[in-house]
Amino acid sequence: MKIIVEGLDIKDAIATVGRIATTRNVNPILEGIKLTAKDGVLTLSATDLEIYVQKKIRADVKQEGEIIVPGRLFSDYLRKLDASQVSIASDGESVVITHGDNVCKFQCLPVEEFPDIIQLDAKPHFSIKSEDFRDLIAKTTICASTDDSRPVLRGVLCEIAKDTLTAVALDGFRLARIEKTISSHLGETKVIIPARSLDEVKKLCGEENGEVNIIIQNKFFQVNVAGTTFASRLIEGEFINYRQIIPSSFVSDVVVERSAFENAVERAGLLVRSDKVNLVTLKIADKFVTVTSNNEIGKINERVPSNLSGKDLSISFNAKYLFDALRNIQAGFIKLSLTGDHSPAIITSAKDGDFLFLILPVRMS
Repeated sequence: MKIIVEGLDIKDAIATVGRIATTRNVNPILEGIKLTAKDGVLTLSATDLEIYVQKKIRADVKQEGEIIVPGRLFSDYLRKLDASQVSIASDGESVVITHGDNVCKFQCLPVEEFPDIIQLDAKPHFSIKSEDFRDLIAKTTICASTDDSRPVLRGVLCEIAKDTLTAVALDGFRLARIEKTISSHLGETKVIIPARSLDEVKKLCGEENGEVNIIIQNKFFQVNVAGTTFASRLIEGEFINYRQIIPSSFVSDVVVERSAFENAVERAGLLVRSDKVNLVTLKIADKFVTVTSNNEIGKINERVPSNLSGKDLSISFNAKYLFDALRNIQAGFIKLSLTGDHSPAIITSAKDGDFLFLILPVRMS
């Protein structure tokens, strides 16, 4: 194989593919990146057997072929190069990278050991605006579990009914639900997509507008964005009946300006961020929400103007869970709906909104 590529193109491709190839794997071949040169195109492929990613870039192909390069070494070296052209040549045993007067040579990995890259050829199951998909991912994946003991909670439940995509994630302490309108779909469906995979898709989407087409087939989902094909295994199993968790009636509703409340929670959280519980307390009374944190180091009180409908309450939360929700909300004003001092709190937009966050309180001894 022998090719010449633009430095910016190969660096952009490595930034996309390298994240999958450089993860820790028991099988060394999964740390490799496959380079395939054919018909004026260089295709870079990587997989960890859960996620499959493939990026195509233009290339001056002098000699067609395919090789497997060590992912971390190849990625780290190319990231240090400037934007000028890069020549890549290989005899199958080793690869030589030439950049101006500089030359790098290292051994290749065996091509025959690299797994096939999954590619789905079915018609897209549904389409959604890129900005809506990014918002959906940002609001849900923060609430997905990182515990391997319940695999279904490491994913985001995606339900399609009529023209609406409802996404839900929960980890036993908090829950996120968001609804987005989709432009087309092939029928009702329910799948669980790994949160990690969705975070990677969000990076692929960047800030581009337009639509994202989602293919669901054979226990996989796939998206094609800007010359990149991304596929991931779906999570099998039965998701928790989240509808039973969300309260339907409340004793108090309090409306606050989101940015002021977010800043107050962030500042109060500074004092307790190294504590195990990371506790902040909200005292809701009169025309203010007072955010308090204290430990052996000191005490912080933050007061935010509010509009209360219902009874006064004092309730405590993990500051991180509260802040994670607030920083992913764009609404100017939010509403906290409460059923009691020891019951879940619901955060929504003060006006019409498409999202809902639920956070369990911390019981004070």
